[in-house]
Amino acid sequence: MKLTLFGQSTVQLAAPQGRIVIDPGNLTDNPRLDDADAILVTHIHPDHCDEEAILASGLPVWGPQSVVDKLGTGTVVKSGETVNVLGQEIQVVGEIHEVIHPDLPRPENVGYFIDGVLHPGDEFIELDGVRVLLMPIACPWVKGEYAADWARGINAELTIPIHDEVLSAKGKNLYDNVYKNLQVPGYQRVDHGVEVDV
Repeated sequence: MKLTLFGQSTVQLAAPQGRIVIDPGNLTDNPRLDDADAILVTHIHPDHCDEEAILASGLPVWGPQSVVDKLGTGTVVKSGETVNVLGQEIQVVGEIHEVIHPDLPRPENVGYFIDGVLHPGDEFIELDGVRVLLMPIACPWVKGEYAADWARGINAELTIPIHDEVLSAKGKNLYDNVYKNLQVPGYQRVDHGVEVDV
């Protein structure tokens, strides 16, 4: 399988059966939905779920109930299920968005575990057997201490930072140095649009 990061939390996984895009959101300049065959969405926040772009694509969509309700179309997934998308077995994990602030509601959040690759959405999901971790690093709910401890606990072979479009190039470099100094296993920045074998 090949992985391509398009920005923020938008990731494409390409297998012989087709291309799956996870979390095409409104902070991603080009989620490449024209090249995709299916869409997975973790939760309803617009940086993960660009309603207009998803509906315009006409592609089949999988996501939690709140996402399907927002889009008015799609297949509902629940944590603990295994779903088949384009012949690919996908484990649905997670439950609820991390706390941004006690005064803000926490939407349901699911992560997707696909052939050893974990996309957690906006939740520190505990899971065994992760080879490739997509690690949110910069957003209102992330504290570096918790993110680093979570990623070290996952202990993936490759940890790719995501959820960082709010950072400048210098800011990304600063965060990368922090997480490398904290010895996050396999921490490696991947350039947007570059395919990586996973």
